[in-house]
Amino acid sequence: MKSKEIKIAITAILAIVIIYFGIIFLKGLKLFSSDNIYYVEMKNVGGLNPSDVVIANGMSIGMVKNITYNPQRQTLAVAVELKEGFGLPQGSHANITKEMLGSPKLNIMLGNDPNQMLNRGDTIQGEAGQDLMSAAGNMLPQLQQLMPRLDSIVTAINTLTNDPALVEALHNMQYISENLKTTTDDVNKFMAHDMPQIVGKANNVMANLESTTNQIKQVDIQSIATTAGNTLTAANQAIEHVNTLTSKLDNPNSSIGKLMNDPSVYDHLDSTMTNASRLLEDLRLNPKRYVHFSLFGKAGK
Repeated sequence: MKSKEIKIAITAILAIVIIYFGIIFLKGLKLFSSDNIYYVEMKNVGGLNPSDVVIANGMSIGMVKNITYNPQRQTLAVAVELKEGFGLPQGSHANITKEMLGSPKLNIMLGNDPNQMLNRGDTIQGEAGQDLMSAAGNMLPQLQQLMPRLDSIVTAINTLTNDPALVEALHNMQYISENLKTTTDDVNKFMAHDMPQIVGKANNVMANLESTTNQIKQVDIQSIATTAGNTLTAANQAIEHVNTLTSKLDNPNSSIGKLMNDPSVYDHLDSTMTNASRLLEDLRLNPKRYVHFSLFGKAGK
């Protein structure tokens, strides 16, 4: 009977020990405390409890070891036990953060200079953060002031949505979108079918232009220029002869000038032509006056 009672007692003790260490494990408490401890001085811990999580830059770096009250300063000193390898730079401070349904956390904002570290056991300043419910309560007056404006905005939106012009504008947008899609399809077809042909023709034109340029390069420009120069020289000489002839024609003292410019010469020539015409006419009418035919050597009268 005694052996059973001893077994029951041993089992109960083991169960208590397992439960105790299980609770410690679940709460994140360490079995053996370290000396990497800092203190946060706060006026209000905002419901923070021992074993709550300590975070920095969103990462868990330790836990709250205990909270003590300082009657001289009327503040609370939160002992923070950090993981080994973690330290606090000078200028660090802390606040309390709360989630909607979660427990509060001590959030430490690290200092900017990692080369100047606090010593273990030093104290930093902290303040109670504002939870979501408090923040929502502070926003209620602003929301109450905003409600009339929201009502006006909703009324304006309803008026706008009921405006037939908006419906027509939406239809027009749909029409424009369809036209744009059609235009895009046409452009795609052009790029797929017509553009290669245009590019091919352009390549042919460039090839022909290159061939023509090569042919031009092969032409003896120097000989053509020499021939053109000789032609211009001959033309200039001909122009000089024409100018000389023209000057002679314009000179009334020259033979050609007298012939061209003296009216008496024209009159003498005209008179001579007239007399010659009369002579020929008389010769035709009276040939016997000018031609004598005699078979017997006798001259006619």
